[in-house]
Amino acid sequence: EMSNESRENAEQSADPRVDLAVLRSELAWDRTLLAWVRTVIGLIGAGVGFDKLAQYLHQARLEAGTAIVRNGHLVGLTLTGVSTVMLMIACLQYWQSRRELARIKGSRPPRIPPAMLASILVIVLGCAVFVVLLGDKP
Repeated sequence: EMSNESRENAEQSADPRVDLAVLRSELAWDRTLLAWVRTVIGLIGAGVGFDKLAQYLHQARLEAGTAIVRNGHLVGLTLTGVSTVMLMIACLQYWQSRRELARIKGSRPPRIPPAMLASILVIVLGCAVFVVLLGDKP
């Protein structure tokens, strides 16, 4: 006689709805990670914009003799750095979820999906922009 565990495994492997549910979960995680990528690219762009705008305004006020505190540079650095770290955290959560699903399915951990590669490239971009902004003293 078949044990309950082996019966459940046989039913799951025979039911295509289980595979579709797994696929829906994987695609949802991909969409979520890509939404993070899109958001972080926007925040990095905003960080560069704040930095350059603050640099321009500060230079104009120096020439006019009404210089103010340069906090725009700090805002640019913070937006770029924090958003890059947030994407790193999102990538770790994504990877852990994919590995957990693979463990539940009893399959191998996944290869690096395209969404993860895109995230890694944006993390590298964010780090590079942060370093450039850090070295660019207004």
